[in-house]
Amino acid sequence: MKSSLCKVMLFGFVICMLSPWLCLLNEALAGAPLKLYYEENAQVELINPEGSRVLIDVYDPGVLSSPPTAKDVLLTTHNHGDHRRIDLVGSFPGKQLDVKMGEIKLKDVTIRSIASAHNEGDEFRDENGTNYIFIIDMAGLRIAHFGDIGQNALTPEQLKILGKVDISITQLANRYSDMTAENKKGFNLMDQVQPKLIIPTHIHDPTCAKIAVDKWIGFESYKKFVSLSTDNLPEETTLIFMGRNADLIKLPYSNL
Repeated sequence: MKSSLCKVMLFGFVICMLSPWLCLLNEALAGAPLKLYYEENAQVELINPEGSRVLIDVYDPGVLSSPPTAKDVLLTTHNHGDHRRIDLVGSFPGKQLDVKMGEIKLKDVTIRSIASAHNEGDEFRDENGTNYIFIIDMAGLRIAHFGDIGQNALTPEQLKILGKVDISITQLANRYSDMTAENKKGFNLMDQVQPKLIIPTHIHDPTCAKIAVDKWIGFESYKKFVSLSTDNLPEETTLIFMGRNADLIKLPYSNL
């Protein structure tokens, strides 16, 4: 009896001693930045300060920061070969949403997908549709990956589900989605979303790049990733051209 009481008292003492340090650790993690890797096309890695990793539209697993593990999540917006690797989808060891609507909830990440359209007029489908938008809540940020969305406008229901988006990962020019400098479809969609930060994916038209930086604040980054947190996001909508997109137009270098 005395032995059990001593153990309980010792355990309580240890918890009391560790509590301030645990609080400091939690505060440090809460303010720690998210790492966003851009790996060409629409391939993106999101790495949470607590360790969770979300992989999106992986077409080249060889350029990932590390091989996939059972702790990772794989998201695929549509079936095109520059967004989806059949062999990776079939062998992926972790959770995934593969071209369908759904939700994934982890301790430090919440993910939801909603149906959209690769081209205006495409049917919205729960599964095997032409495009899906992924909403990822992690590190206190809401990130939306729009895949190859080609709608003329987002619907009221889509906007309601999207809510307040901090970071948009989206195309701005893609002839396969009839998204051009002339119709400014990609820009109109982002005017609806009004994110704080845009990471462009498909934007192979220098004219669209110029329109983008005339419309929003623009930076370039040749780093493998940018570090993002609630503390360092811009107040006004800003773009960061990463990877080969940074070659489209000369811009100030991002410090993120």
